[in-house]
Amino acid sequence: MRKIFLSLLLIGYFSAVYAQGFAYDDKTDVGNGLYKIKSGDYYGIIDKNDNVIVSIEYQDILFHEGKALLTKDGFIHGIVDSLGATKMFDAEYKVHPKYRYIYDGYIIVGEDKWGYIDENGNPLRIKAKGFFSLGKKSPTQFDNVAPFVENFAAVYTHKDGWRHIDKEGTEHYKLRDKKVKVFFRSSVYKGECIIVTNDGIKQYQESDDGTFAVVKRILSPSSSFIEKNQDGSFTKLIFKEGILTLDSLMRVTKYENGTDSIIFIQQPKKHIVKKVIAPIDTISLENDLQVGIVSQNLQANSKGQAHAEIKVKNIGNVKYENVHIFIECSNASREWQGNIEANSELSLSFTMPARFSTAVVRRNIVVRTVYNKEQIEKNFTVAIKRYTPVRSR
Repeated sequence: MRKIFLSLLLIGYFSAVYAQGFAYDDKTDVGNGLYKIKSGDYYGIIDKNDNVIVSIEYQDILFHEGKALLTKDGFIHGIVDSLGATKMFDAEYKVHPKYRYIYDGYIIVGEDKWGYIDENGNPLRIKAKGFFSLGKKSPTQFDNVAPFVENFAAVYTHKDGWRHIDKEGTEHYKLRDKKVKVFFRSSVYKGECIIVTNDGIKQYQESDDGTFAVVKRILSPSSSFIEKNQDGSFTKLIFKEGILTLDSLMRVTKYENGTDSIIFIQQPKKHIVKKVIAPIDTISLENDLQVGIVSQNLQANSKGQAHAEIKVKNIGNVKYENVHIFIECSNASREWQGNIEANSELSLSFTMPARFSTAVVRRNIVVRTVYNKEQIEKNFTVAIKRYTPVRSR
């Protein structure tokens, strides 16, 4: 009995790691000689010598661009940076459950209504015309919000719908026709945004005097169906002409209609998307990888072979690791395995047998791309001309 009891004690001892008199279950390197540690349901930060930098009492500490919020039960108690410097608050505000980072210097806070505080915990008191008046303390006044990007944010109230405002509360990208119903406004990117109305999807830039939005490009002339969440936020906007795909920051990632495909805003990093809003999977072979063939007209050589060149382009902002590509045609095959960098192009040569008596023969090349459990398959029909030796006169 004593042996069993002693064994249990040893198991309990080695199941946790000890540092400076306390135990923790997990340890993650966050850089600069600092480590995020977990003990039960709580997190903290220690240095390489096991000195406590942030006590183990907070919800998961998620770093983004070198900073992380320190929260308990959703309330913001402070900020820690990647060097271990901390700034503590009065725990007056709750962080938005979907936007648990600092964006453009501001944090989205609230519960039933939403607003912004800066990195010092000061409320951003926006005095935008037509919006709810602010109390002395609470900065929350909007029914839905998006993070600040490039000094602008898309905000929503049931009364006035979606608007773009700056950090002073000044409205931007105003539509001249006030009768138009606005369903969605993307974040601003390089001075442009996309606004979806009952008149369709349009890409806008501001007029020279900054008073009104000017149509730069019409993406879809009519709307048919809108897919949205219960809180009024969108994942996809579906139109007769195509689908507008959004990321977790309510920005536009792609518009496709069969003939036209644009990337309006590059997708955020994979780990940010997963932490911000898990249901949206922006890592998609179908959306990010374009598979094509350089030429569908091939020429056989004297060895009875024909060579094709396959192009695989990653148009997304995420690196694909351990991708498998299989190419098959006429008892010939090739397999490639490796990484495809973001915004890069891969070229693969493929050799197939080409001995035949007719002048031209058609073959079907199958290209199968596999990433994790997802795969896409493309078929290319090529015309191969018979090899004809050049006879000297």
